[in-house]
Amino acid sequence: MISASIISPILRVTTPILLCALGGVYSERSGTGNITYEGSMLMGTFTGVVGSYFSGSALVGVLCAILGGVFVNIFYGMLRLKMGGDNVVCGFAVNSFCVGATTYLLRTVFKTSGTLSDPRIQGLYKVRVPVLKDIPVIKYFFVNQTLLVYLTFILVILTSIILKRTKFGMNIRACGENPMAAAAVGVDVNKTRWMCIIITGVLCGLGGAQMALGNLTQFSEDMVGGRGFIALAAVILSRATPWGVCCTAILFGFAEAYANLLQLTNISSYLILMIPYAAVILILVLQPERLKELRMKWKVHQNKAV
Repeated sequence: MISASIISPILRVTTPILLCALGGVYSERSGTGNITYEGSMLMGTFTGVVGSYFSGSALVGVLCAILGGVFVNIFYGMLRLKMGGDNVVCGFAVNSFCVGATTYLLRTVFKTSGTLSDPRIQGLYKVRVPVLKDIPVIKYFFVNQTLLVYLTFILVILTSIILKRTKFGMNIRACGENPMAAAAVGVDVNKTRWMCIIITGVLCGLGGAQMALGNLTQFSEDMVGGRGFIALAAVILSRATPWGVCCTAILFGFAEAYANLLQLTNISSYLILMIPYAAVILILVLQPERLKELRMKWKVHQNKAV
């Protein structure tokens, strides 16, 4: 039986995925095809921990995480927009670079491998909202959550308003849907896409900060563990819409949180750790367009059999 207490861990594990996916909405809608969420979030976790470690401030750590995410996306932008590289090739190259770079820097700067855990790493402050923290069920939304958790869901609303109600949002959509027409009416397509890439870097960096300084206070090699690709799946499944991304990320967050609870049982840990990724595959397969395609193929198969 699932208890209401699972709400709190769902919010914590959903936040990094949702932040990355929201960043992906900007890149996807502008037509850049950015798939560096995994590498951007990983670099954000590392630079966030480094900033917190040397400054003793979680806020400095968050700012460093943002810079790490932006750096990765500027690197991708140079390859993609300046040099005209293929988005898939450039994206996987950048993701691989980030895995190698963070591993190398961890061993070079801190003289350690595997995991960096130190009292000097200051985590994000956990908020307990007065009054609300004492209401049954509701309290799980407002206990032991960082400000980034609440900011993330505010950003969902803000992103929806930007894309639908502002000139900048219309320019983003125009650049993604018909860049030649956008350029013809005076929209600087390249500049708009650069701005979206930087926004993606900021949000992926925040996702890394939440993971390394909010959910944990440490850095481990490749600690993102595929969550950036889960965010990419959320963007694809929701067709890069803010509310669609939010709902999809919560589904994936539920799968991960439930998998964490199951680790307390006698079920094989390998099967449990597979749950979030199996959920991604299942949801992608069961999307309406895919089901329609499968039905058509099945009808063709039946007609041939007859």
